[in-house]
Amino acid sequence: MELTKRQNEIIDAAVRLIARRGIQELTIKNLAAEIGVTEPALYRHFANKAEIVRTMIARFDEGSPAANSRKKGFNAIRAFFEARVEQLLAEPALANVMFCEEYFISDPEFSEQMTAMMHRHKAWMEARLAEGVASGRIRSGIPSVTLFRLIVGPVRMLFKQWGMSGMKFDLRAESGRLLDALELLLKP
Repeated sequence: MELTKRQNEIIDAAVRLIARRGIQELTIKNLAAEIGVTEPALYRHFANKAEIVRTMIARFDEGSPAANSRKKGFNAIRAFFEARVEQLLAEPALANVMFCEEYFISDPEFSEQMTAMMHRHKAWMEARLAEGVASGRIRSGIPSVTLFRLIVGPVRMLFKQWGMSGMKFDLRAESGRLLDALELLLKP
């Protein structure tokens, strides 16, 4: 997805606005005020609020390192989450927006888009887990969907805690410790 500099600025402002005030406060009027432009100026870049939200979700999904990783097994999963950490450090408001599906659940279109993204990530991660099991580096006998949940749940909780704490702890260090512990638990 190719976005203009101004479109990226609008999406960044939308993320910040949602993180501070909730998605119900994401209006064209509030967004224009956040950026310091007129409402008609926003309409030159996006048709409506729905297009802004769709683009915001798509940009987050596009930022996923899953498809680009050449690593295998748990190393690929670690790289995926390390890249997410860097994404959150670069744009901290994402921790309070993109990991809060409740913002999007009431709108069928946004909910479907978020669900599709989660399923793509789940399928990718289950394939990496299967690689780890096949290579003998991840314990066998646990269904891949269960392994997926055992990994993603704690990592998402860490991201959410970081966002809700006002980014008051070292996310890189804490995620490294968590990923080390998860890898240790998954070893045969």
